[in-house]
Amino acid sequence: MTYKAILIRIGVDQAFGNWNAPCNPETGDFVYAPIPQDRENIRGLEKYYVDTITPALKIFSVKNNTKIHLPSNLKNKRMHLDPDFEHLSYGDTNNRGRRLLDFDEGDVVVFYSGLRSINGEIELVYALTGILVVQSIERVKNVLPQDFDSNAHTRNIKNVDTDIIVRGKPKFSGRFRKYIPIGEFRNRSYRVKTDILDEWGNIGVKDGWIQRSVNLPLFLDPEKFMEWLLNQSPELIASNN
Repeated sequence: MTYKAILIRIGVDQAFGNWNAPCNPETGDFVYAPIPQDRENIRGLEKYYVDTITPALKIFSVKNNTKIHLPSNLKNKRMHLDPDFEHLSYGDTNNRGRRLLDFDEGDVVVFYSGLRSINGEIELVYALTGILVVQSIERVKNVLPQDFDSNAHTRNIKNVDTDIIVRGKPKFSGRFRKYIPIGEFRNRSYRVKTDILDEWGNIGVKDGWIQRSVNLPLFLDPEKFMEWLLNQSPELIASNN
């Protein structure tokens, strides 16, 4: 079987939100916190940090014997909830996500995040945090109004018709219950660890560079990557936290 796989960064970070969601390297627990939402939402379809991330942080804190709070700059903000693991969807712009237009049913979208360890390390924890095995791909202009609340790119008062929506197959897609660490700080930036790059068969960026995700890198050997991923035994959940 031949298929395609792509690696996409998600989640709030220093560039978008000025914060990194927490993780516990000893347990693999983490909180998924999306980037802030700038565009105006359809009334009733807004997603606020305080409604979902604050409770998730409380649960995380109790479970991991720590105290993590939502930063003040995000408390009254809306989230760009994308991907939405509850609805198994991911959206992107026509420009950045153009490679997704070549994807077919059964191809794979892999997500990673830059997380902050509760142990106080300066370096971030770069890790895989979820996956969508493609069920379908459509343009926003073809999404029916009753499905607008299934993704951040269709919750806007003025949606962009050319934006792309990926929908994942149930049971094969979801957020990882435990994150899978993949990164290290090497050659002045965050990169996939060299031994993991070898096990994956490499990705389409120089030296495993993952500090940003402007040009979405493809896995050069998707079958080899999926074999590696299955060996990690990730547990999938159709929930954002």
